[in-house]
Amino acid sequence: MLNFFIFISLIEKTISKQYFIRYDFFYTLENNFYYSNFGFNQNLILEILPECILVIFIFYSLVNLFNDKTKVIFQYYKWIFYFLSVLFLLIIRYVTFNYNISELVFGFSWLNSYYILVSKIVILVLTLIVLLISKNKIKYFSNLNYFIEFPLVIGFSVLFMFLLSSSYDFFGAYLIIEGLGLTLYILASLLHQGIISVESAIKYFSLGAIASGSLLLGIVILFGLIGSLDFLEIQNYLGGNIVTNSIFEVKFSLILIFFSFFFKISAFPCHVWVADVYEGVWSPITAFFAIVLKACLLLFFIRLLFDIFLNVLIIFKPIFIIVSIGSMLVGSFGALKQVRIKRFLAYTSISQVGFILLGVSSGNILGLSAALMYLTLYIITNLLFFTIFLNIEHVILKRNIVYLSDLYGLSSYTKETGKHLALTILSMAGLPPLGGFIGKLFLYFAIIEGHLDFILIVSLLISLVSTFYYLNFLRYLFFEKHLEVKLYYYIKKSELTLLLRVCSFILLTFVIFLPKYIDFFLKLSFSCVSPFIYF
Repeated sequence: MLNFFIFISLIEKTISKQYFIRYDFFYTLENNFYYSNFGFNQNLILEILPECILVIFIFYSLVNLFNDKTKVIFQYYKWIFYFLSVLFLLIIRYVTFNYNISELVFGFSWLNSYYILVSKIVILVLTLIVLLISKNKIKYFSNLNYFIEFPLVIGFSVLFMFLLSSSYDFFGAYLIIEGLGLTLYILASLLHQGIISVESAIKYFSLGAIASGSLLLGIVILFGLIGSLDFLEIQNYLGGNIVTNSIFEVKFSLILIFFSFFFKISAFPCHVWVADVYEGVWSPITAFFAIVLKACLLLFFIRLLFDIFLNVLIIFKPIFIIVSIGSMLVGSFGALKQVRIKRFLAYTSISQVGFILLGVSSGNILGLSAALMYLTLYIITNLLFFTIFLNIEHVILKRNIVYLSDLYGLSSYTKETGKHLALTILSMAGLPPLGGFIGKLFLYFAIIEGHLDFILIVSLLISLVSTFYYLNFLRYLFFEKHLEVKLYYYIKKSELTLLLRVCSFILLTFVIFLPKYIDFFLKLSFSCVSPFIYF
């Protein structure tokens, strides 16, 4: 462990050197001098090939959407094939990708780097898994000719997420975020389940409009100061002495931008929509919001902070500390009184985002690596939970479990499922030696490295509170005996069982393969902080 910290300190000294170099026809930056060549090159096609193929699939599906209405489930299988095709291209690109090369094309507006490539693979894999674990729900509603447009809207969402991952200026990023928001509003309003669904869709749309306005205002103020929306221009401006002459305007514009992203990642104080939306929307869409959407937005927000705003991140450290502690407090104490599973998941997700922002608050490379590691573990635990949650059905009504009390005695009639769910809950609580404990441990190392000892004590106390309601969840699984006949059953399928076992294996063996994981997340962190630095 000592060698690890020595290695971290050496890397931080390397990053502090003001020397950048980039070759090939795309981009050159050396001692803050850069130029762009708009000439055609065959490599350019390879950079945008996944997005181009997704666009072709979307247009083809739009043309043939209503021709396939008699076979609604065919849309589902067709999009599974489309996503697998794009994933195959991304994996080939990953295998042949040179970590030391990052391309900045289309006039500094499109970036391809190792971090971005991994982000796209993560987004697509998570989308495929969410569609897989939602198969029974989609089949059920396809028999009623519902949701013919559901896979197509998911395709649009994935396309916008890909574009957002590669975006390298605020003009494109804002347009892409708005396009992504439109697809999310459509998903939130699909399959109304009463007044709760309508209320959640309206709340999500109205508050989303406020967040978009905040983002636009912050971008406009920043453009007025700098005269450009390119991330490189913004980075150079914030890193220069000229920023001291307009520090108030810079602070105000960046606070507005951060406020918008706090809404999108459901962090305090912009969290008020999460519980209502999670409860009101269709359960597979809840899984899509909680897993795929949150992973995409957090990955982009982290890149924005550590690549573009790193020079002024220390100025906003108190804001991120307040948001982090507030998210943990709201999520932990809010989950204590919840009796509905979806609302319980909503508040736990707020708390987990608070822990991820702890790594951001530290403002160092160790904090970035710890935040990415904890985000990965958060995604794995959510995959485990939603795989079980979406495939426990009522015998007669064919609906999901609604209340925590519906889990009474689950482990007695589905023992393996109960063990997987218990493992998920214990990892969320951060009990050793599971993956969740390792993730929190590295976050605490980052806090110590950032000299935030008081924040460490507060986060430890909040973790104790969260452990209480996680253990209370286990009480429903193993220790509560219900006299009534069970009306819920778990749908056993080989692919779901395999997914549960793989995720559980990762959580159990995370500490064994920790050195390899550390190397991966450090490599990812370096690509995020300085994609144009060669190591």
